[in-house]
Amino acid sequence: MKPPYAPLIPWLGVAGLLAAALAGMHLLLVIPAQDRLVRLDAEWAAARERLATRLEAKQARKDLDRVLSVLPTRRDFDRLPLTISEGARKDRVELRSLSYALEKPEAGLATKVTFQGPATGRYENLRRFIHHLETSDRLLFIEDLSLGASTEKGDPKKAEVVTFNLRLATYIRESPPPGTSTL
Repeated sequence: MKPPYAPLIPWLGVAGLLAAALAGMHLLLVIPAQDRLVRLDAEWAAARERLATRLEAKQARKDLDRVLSVLPTRRDFDRLPLTISEGARKDRVELRSLSYALEKPEAGLATKVTFQGPATGRYENLRRFIHHLETSDRLLFIEDLSLGASTEKGDPKKAEVVTFNLRLATYIRESPPPGTSTL
């Protein structure tokens, strides 16, 4: 007598061969393809990161070139103290002995110039002068401002005078802006 499951034995053999073939295909084709996909995905992410870094560097260079093009050259710097003094005179502020110092940079792109000196005037005039400095089209930065009221007791006009020590900073470039000729 034949067992009732005898006709299923060849089909179980075929199913076992197909399962073995599927496992072999998975080991030989799918796992290496997944590994390759993971490696390529990591390379693609690294390439995107390098591209983003290059684009950021390119944008930073454009921004730096634009800022450097706004800065006056060393040759044009001579007019800046005169411009500051004229602005103070126009706002009725007295600038006595405005001095400046140059600080050489490490990178050589721009030199920092620091203006320093006492300024005297009425509060309204000083405020207008500071506002004009802050809204100037030049890159002027107020680094320090030390105020002190006048101690004059006799004349009421002189009692309204305020004296402060002002320290301004700006930058001048060493060379002409990129892309311009020196002729």
